[in-house]
Amino acid sequence: DVQKKPFLPVASGEMSEKAAWVAVGASGIIGPAIVYNCFPLLLFKLYMLGWTLGAIYSVPPIRTKRNALAAGLTIATVRGFLLNFGVYYAVKDALGAPFSWSPKVSFIARFMTAFATVIAVTKDLPDVEGDRAFNISTLATKVGVSKIAKGATLCLFLNYVHAVATGVLAKAGTFNLIPMVGGHAALATVLLARFRQLEPEKLASIKTYYKHIWDLFYLEYVLYTLI
Repeated sequence: DVQKKPFLPVASGEMSEKAAWVAVGASGIIGPAIVYNCFPLLLFKLYMLGWTLGAIYSVPPIRTKRNALAAGLTIATVRGFLLNFGVYYAVKDALGAPFSWSPKVSFIARFMTAFATVIAVTKDLPDVEGDRAFNISTLATKVGVSKIAKGATLCLFLNYVHAVATGVLAKAGTFNLIPMVGGHAALATVLLARFRQLEPEKLASIKTYYKHIWDLFYLEYVLYTLI
């Protein structure tokens, strides 16, 4: 991080390593305590699954982030299923409403699981020059920026096709068709336009491309409020 992400608190020296461990440890205790005391047992189990996956992702000695497949599965599970289903379940419980499976929640869980998988694959793109300089093996250094970007763009485009098809084929009234079909078609167009602007040999362009993936990720949640 000192070489590749010097702006981070520990890498920049703004936070000591000891203070970082205290903050993480406190959060790791307080979070589960709140969920255990305020929400149903099922939600606590889901929370602890995410807690465990997050811990082994970054904390030594396991650190699944070092393995492309393990990192992808972790990010997809937490950001895809657990986050979307968990938040939905928590809100329903807080409102005192009985649980019922929603086609919209089912869609966003599927869509974001696929999206999070792409993020897991592309997360090393902005660090590719530093990884090469320090001889760190990542999917980006092995396969190459251009191939990773092409594959990621194709997967995301197919994910948008899936979203449009879901809206078109769903039972009438399930989704608001203008944002569901038109909105996802528009975001797919933006995705392709951003990909065409990518210059794989230029780090600044790679970082911009990766940032645009995150922009689309969060725009999906904006669109979700309308579908």
